[in-house]
Amino acid sequence: MAKKQTFGDKSKKQGVSDFKVAKLIFSVKSEKSNAWKFVEKNVRIPNGENEQEILSKVIGDYAKR
Repeated sequence: MAKKQTFGDKSKKQGVSDFKVAKLIFSVKSEKSNAWKFVEKNVRIPNGENEQEILSKVIGDYAKR
């Protein structure tokens, strides 16, 4: 017979992570078709770092392509 598992048991198993993950969605204008497209990226943000700076850097790096 299976052991019953409570929500408290599940949360104890998960360790504390050193980062958080943010889903970043931004729009970019295509050079070929002159249309707007949306880009989705999952970005890891280390604990203690400024989220806005990291997200701005990711968008800037994508725009340089």
